[in-house]
Amino acid sequence: MIVGIDLGTTNSLAGIFRNGKVELVPNVFGDYLTPSVVGLDDDGELIVGKLAKERLVTKPDLTVSQFKRFMGSKHPIQLGERTYQAEELSSFIIRKLIEDTERYTGEKVEEIIVSVPAYFNDAQRYATKLAGQYAGVKIDRIINEPSAASLAQKMNNEMEDQAFIVVDFGGGTLDISVVESFDNIVEILAIAGDNRLGGEDYTAAIAQEFLLVNDLNKDFISNEFYYKVLVESEKAKLTLNSQDEVQLSVADQDTQYDMTLSYKRFYEISQPLLARVKAVLDRALFDANHSHVHADDFVLVGGTSKLRLVQEFLSFCIGQAVTTTDDPDLMIAKGCALVAGIKERQGEVRDLLLSDICPFSLGVEVVGDKYSPIIERNSSLPSSRVERYYAQSLGQTQLRFNIYQGERMRASENLLLGSLVVDVPENYQDYEAADVRFTYDLNGILDVEVTVLSTGQVCSKIILQDSINLSEEEIAKKKAELEKYKINVQETEVYRYLIERADRLYSMILGVERENLMERTRFFEQEVAKASLPHLPKLYDEFSAYLDRLERGDRAYYER
Repeated sequence: MIVGIDLGTTNSLAGIFRNGKVELVPNVFGDYLTPSVVGLDDDGELIVGKLAKERLVTKPDLTVSQFKRFMGSKHPIQLGERTYQAEELSSFIIRKLIEDTERYTGEKVEEIIVSVPAYFNDAQRYATKLAGQYAGVKIDRIINEPSAASLAQKMNNEMEDQAFIVVDFGGGTLDISVVESFDNIVEILAIAGDNRLGGEDYTAAIAQEFLLVNDLNKDFISNEFYYKVLVESEKAKLTLNSQDEVQLSVADQDTQYDMTLSYKRFYEISQPLLARVKAVLDRALFDANHSHVHADDFVLVGGTSKLRLVQEFLSFCIGQAVTTTDDPDLMIAKGCALVAGIKERQGEVRDLLLSDICPFSLGVEVVGDKYSPIIERNSSLPSSRVERYYAQSLGQTQLRFNIYQGERMRASENLLLGSLVVDVPENYQDYEAADVRFTYDLNGILDVEVTVLSTGQVCSKIILQDSINLSEEEIAKKKAELEKYKINVQETEVYRYLIERADRLYSMILGVERENLMERTRFFEQEVAKASLPHLPKLYDEFSAYLDRLERGDRAYYER
């Protein structure tokens, strides 16, 4: 069975295609969204998802999130006493989704289709493939997130012809694509993006405002307190979707800090972020030669696109109201499931074609720090182009090609992907020359081939940043190492989640309700420990409802 996976910065989810339709896979909680959070419990056991997310406040040193932003880099991520790379942590998320899928379907998962932000570079895409390999499954196809959403939109409109713009705004990245769909073809015309812009940045902006108002410095507060501030900031961000003002309150030991945040002030502190959204939108429309768009042309994808702030700003940019239609959190996963169905050649989707593009220019450095693009952005994939380059001087014995990704005139201002050095004859009569061929495949992996004209010698290399270019033996060793870390047992996960949630709420409230929460949590723990009681489901529902009420009204409890 092939499974489509939306591996997100904030949440991840899986989908399959069977019986002629997409099915999203629920986790043990019955949710489609699994938080992209990994942690260790107090016994050192690996926990993933909703349970781990609850410990971000109470156990920040044993819990990590937002690691997708470090995919393809050497950035170390500390979890307990061990250091991980982002692709290793991502493999735990994939493993969790695979377990959920196999429990849901009763079938073995053999292969996965994974989505990535369109602006992921080669190293980030390679790291994503590594994450799949570490999780023990085949990962032959990577698809751009907005492209997956475009496929889902095609199916939503029952295969009708249309042109539309996909705004894919998730927790950590923004991609905007211009798309045309006709017959059985979905064609991506242009893509623009920002890999460092997402909903987490809006949350961080509110958190920074909270610290500023309360005369606090992030460098001089505990991690636990800062995560409390982030939790309140996230809640405030969502509350401002329906209210014009929200009150934030965070307790730290015996001190309580407060802030009133208006929607107007939220708009003001978000201005630098909104300017970046505008820049991405403008570039996508410019590249696609679209001088005018309509509100009903927009397909909003990703949790951040649900923010009133974002929708009103997009409306301002085009002069019309923009709203969401289908659930934006699920569109990418649905598209990934469709790709799985296409690959398995199932039913009506077997002949559906996706024409994707390269979202950025790829080229080499030439004399004087000049940038020479070989494959330009928005070229159809797969793409293969060749350019001829000459030695700088007579008698030169080597040609060095520095490979870059980007749109800047100076090569050094673009992203260096790697280098390839080839030997040439020591020629004092003519300038030696070489043909450089770039081949960029559907997975966004770049292969560079250099042919020396005078000798016919061919050198080739898959260009990856040297941070994670591993051999098959190294991959197998790492996979075996990560498999030793067992993910928590699903049967107890839902009960452990409530206990961790209660612990988080306990750290955030004061007074009588804190004592009441402690008593009710101890009773719940004692009953769960008995394990065989038939009333456990009812007990779970009652305790969960109590925590819901507490969370909704916790600001009132502070004052008691």
